[in-house]
Amino acid sequence: MIKLIVSDMDGTLFNSNQEISPYNLAAIQNARKNGVQFMVATGRSMETLQPTLDKYELQCSLILLNGAEVRDEHHNIISTMNIDENVLPSITKRLEELGYIAEITTNDGVQMYGTKEQMELTMGYRMICLDRTHTLTLEHAIEAGKDSVFMNVLTRNESLDDLLNKQLEIRKIIVFHPDREVNDRNREQLIKEFPGLSIVSSYPENIEINAKDAKKGKALEVAIEKLGFTKDEVAVFGDGLNDISMFELFPNSYAPTNAEYEVKKEAKEIIPSNNDDGVGKKINELLFHNKF
Repeated sequence: MIKLIVSDMDGTLFNSNQEISPYNLAAIQNARKNGVQFMVATGRSMETLQPTLDKYELQCSLILLNGAEVRDEHHNIISTMNIDENVLPSITKRLEELGYIAEITTNDGVQMYGTKEQMELTMGYRMICLDRTHTLTLEHAIEAGKDSVFMNVLTRNESLDDLLNKQLEIRKIIVFHPDREVNDRNREQLIKEFPGLSIVSSYPENIEINAKDAKKGKALEVAIEKLGFTKDEVAVFGDGLNDISMFELFPNSYAPTNAEYEVKKEAKEIIPSNNDDGVGKKINELLFHNKF
């Protein structure tokens, strides 16, 4: 019997318009009415996820920043996993050499260092990443980024030293570039150069860097131990490389047809795409089987 449903957001529960469809939302509400808990597992931070939780009135536990933070349904922090601050200068320098502008999520929001123009450019790249219609030009993406929730929570520092002087806990680093081949090549290179870090992608247009053990799968293991559930009582949904750790550890794993190939290989079952209410349809099917 399934007692906990865990879903990624971008590319999984969200459709291409970055919305939770009425069908998916109704399925989550139906699950909760039937005593099945719901949890979000995302690469996003609390600050960038909060508007979505408010909009859809989702009160649930959270795995954030690919597992660097676990929060209960009241959003109190249960556990954290930070990047060693001593690694920050070397990894950010390498990212700069590769042409990236790093966004650094901390215990005090999202930080970056550099010029205003660099900040706007990386926001534009982020908007292109989230635009799954692949119709957004860089010019329009930069304008969209200026008014995005991601820009609203971003603090700009003049230099890395200014950021380091704040003595913050570093939860995650993320970079964006619209060329998938460039990112694939650079991600593999970074994995070789920094074996002590977890380096994955949730989209082809980004690279996400966490502490080695900051993974959704391991964070979920921590969460279900506190909840008293077994792995067989959990259903997980995801589409990106940062979801594979859940699929490797939890047998009831479901990937939408739009998921990355590597994710679909690990999935127990392929479900309809994020634009076809795949998560909601599978939730309702699981609830039906729960009754028998």
